[in-house]
Amino acid sequence: MAFALRPYQAKLITDTRDALREAKSVLVQLPTGGGKTAIAAYMAGSAAKRKKRVVFGCHRRELIKQTMKTFQKVGIPFGVIAADFTPDPRQPIQIASIPTLAKRLDRYPAPDLYVPDEAHHAGAATWAEVIDSFARRGTKTVGLSATPERLDGTGLGRWFDTMVYGPSTAWLIENGFLSPYRLFAPGTIDVTGIKRTAGDFNKAALEERASTSAITGNAVEHYARFARGRRAMVFCVSIKHSMSVVERFQAAGFRAAHIDGKSENRDELIAAFETGQIQILCSVDLVSEGFDLPALECAILLRPTQSLALYLQQVGRALRTHPGKTEAIILDHAGNSLPREQGGRGHGLPDDDRIWSLDGRATKKRASEDDDEESVPTRQCPICFRVHAPAPVCPNCGHSYPTAGRTIEELAGELQEIDRAAARVERVREQARAKNLDDLIALGKARGMKNPYGWANHVFRARQQKTETRYVR
Repeated sequence: MAFALRPYQAKLITDTRDALREAKSVLVQLPTGGGKTAIAAYMAGSAAKRKKRVVFGCHRRELIKQTMKTFQKVGIPFGVIAADFTPDPRQPIQIASIPTLAKRLDRYPAPDLYVPDEAHHAGAATWAEVIDSFARRGTKTVGLSATPERLDGTGLGRWFDTMVYGPSTAWLIENGFLSPYRLFAPGTIDVTGIKRTAGDFNKAALEERASTSAITGNAVEHYARFARGRRAMVFCVSIKHSMSVVERFQAAGFRAAHIDGKSENRDELIAAFETGQIQILCSVDLVSEGFDLPALECAILLRPTQSLALYLQQVGRALRTHPGKTEAIILDHAGNSLPREQGGRGHGLPDDDRIWSLDGRATKKRASEDDDEESVPTRQCPICFRVHAPAPVCPNCGHSYPTAGRTIEELAGELQEIDRAAARVERVREQARAKNLDDLIALGKARGMKNPYGWANHVFRARQQKTETRYVR
């Protein structure tokens, strides 16, 4: 088994093994691009050497194929449990399609270790069926997720006993394990009056609104301006919306194509994208999770979403490092990164510090446009259009703001760059001014957090432990 783990990956494996001594199921949180599959491959290979049986669960064909490549790269033999693959039940490690596995549970003995990827889906019926069946037969479970949060706010504590955390996205960027980025955000698509379905915007209503939006229509122009020639992934509302966006890009002379889970030629499309024959791929949800293509340089968001997890999965696609890649460009036409008071979804920057918990979020009876989730404060410069943390002077062009409050006008869908460093520094300073647990709770409430007590306790405990082992490159 040829492996060269990064120091933080080795530490995360140690933490996971320690947790498994006390727990039967552990959820491992590591940002997109941090190397979750490599960690799983190492753990699976080590278990197989001890004569243990391991099942690695994936819910999409693309994830199965990418996992196979990772295991092959490090010399770990495996079998595959999925339609259209030749089975090899002799192998102690099996890479399995979760839907296929659920249909064949009675055919296979329970493994010693089950590793479901994208484990924030654990509450889905098929996923839960597999996890519960294995658990009843004594299997230990290690779930992997960059975003351990369900859209409906339900926690994952029903399926996992504890969670172990890897380094943050900000740390991975600062230490060269993820790509730095620039994020531009336009005036957002108007979602007023759009009802919710299963916790997110109704797709049919959102498709109509997004397809007629002037901002969406400017996607081609903004790509040409900020990311011309870069490989880009466009996240759309629906197949119909995606195909219409493809037509706009093609009409402008760009090599664009639509891809979805039912595309018979999706493998060929992804291969053409990797080689640059296709510059832009437009999709719905197919590539939001598990799409491992480090050469991706630009993410274009055309789908407003209430799901923080979906937003982070999408932008995370562009943050992977690649030879010759100096930065990622994120074009947020959906307003997912902007604060709610500016008409956005309030999800903030990709590398904002976030507190994940197995307890989940407090679920409201009915979601509304005025949800009180934490929203990152920003300010838009009317001169250079940059978006940054609240400050009396624009950090980009030096424009001084008037002291009186004013309404910032949207300038014809003009993209504005978010100053992620300034926003993060301001939030860290604000948090540092909270000297004790009561101050932190008050800050959490002021930021509109749904669980200010849990967040405050997490930060307070982290401060007490700050002299303990830290991540090193």
